[in-house]
Amino acid sequence: MRNFINFFIEKIDKIVFLILLIISFSLVLNRNFFQNSKFNFFSNNIISSISNQTKQINNYLNLKNENSKLRRENLDLKIKLNSIFKDSKINYYTGDYKIKIADIISNSIKYSKNYLIINKGYNDSVKLDDGLITKQGIIGIINQVSPKYSTAISILNSDIKINAKIKRTNHFGSLQWGGNDHKIMTLYDIPKSANIKINDTVVSGGMSFIFQENIPIGKIKNIKLREESNYYIIDLELFEDFSSLRSVYIISNSNKDEIDGLNIYNEIY
Repeated sequence: MRNFINFFIEKIDKIVFLILLIISFSLVLNRNFFQNSKFNFFSNNIISSISNQTKQINNYLNLKNENSKLRRENLDLKIKLNSIFKDSKINYYTGDYKIKIADIISNSIKYSKNYLIINKGYNDSVKLDDGLITKQGIIGIINQVSPKYSTAISILNSDIKINAKIKRTNHFGSLQWGGNDHKIMTLYDIPKSANIKINDTVVSGGMSFIFQENIPIGKIKNIKLREESNYYIIDLELFEDFSSLRSVYIISNSNKDEIDGLNIYNEIY
C-alpha cells in the first residue's frame, strides 16, 4: 500500500495533467460543433478502417478454411475412387482408363431390354462404347451420344453379355441377364472342374477394352450343372441395386481406337 502511495505522489503532476487534458478536450468538443464533427469524422474513419481490415482478415481466414475443406473433399474423392479400383489395374490419372462422373436422367429395370440416359455427351468427351460403373459394379455401355446427353445399354438387357470371372478361382465366362429379377444375373460357361462355392465373388474378367479386370459385380447365390453338359449355370446377386441408381462413373479406354484397328472387338464385352 505504501508503495502505491509513493508511486501516486511521484506521478501526481502527470496524472493531474492527463485529467485536465481530458476535461479540456471534452469541453472543446461539446462547445464547438465544427471540432466535434471533425473528431467524429476522424474517429469514424479509423473505426471503418479497422472494421475493414478485420473483415479482410476474417475473409482470409475463412478462405483458408474453405481451401482446407476443398482439399479434404478432393482427398475423400480420391480415396473413394481408389476404393473402387483397389484390386484393379485402372489408373484414373495416367493410365489407359479415364473417369468422369455423370448423373442418371432415366433408368429402366422392368423390361427385358433396359437402358439408361446420363447427363454427359460428346461435349464432355463421352464416346460410344464407354463403360458405366459404380463402386458396387458394372452398370452399362454407352450406345448413343448427343452433345449433352448419352444413352447406355444397361447390363439388365438380354442382348448384352459381359465377360466376367470368379475372383477366387479366376475361371471366366459370360454374364447375362435373364429378364426377371433386377438383382439377379446368370454366369455361363464355367466348367464343372472349377471349385466354386456359394458367396464367391464375381468380377469383370478383363478380356475387354471396355471394362478393366476385377471390377466387382456380385456374389454367387445358386449353382447348378447344365443337363448333359460340363458347364455350370450360376446365378449371382448383384452388389448394385439398379432401382436406386442416381449417378455413375464413365470409364473411357484411351487405347480403344488402336484396339478397334486390330479388329478384336467381338460380341462379348
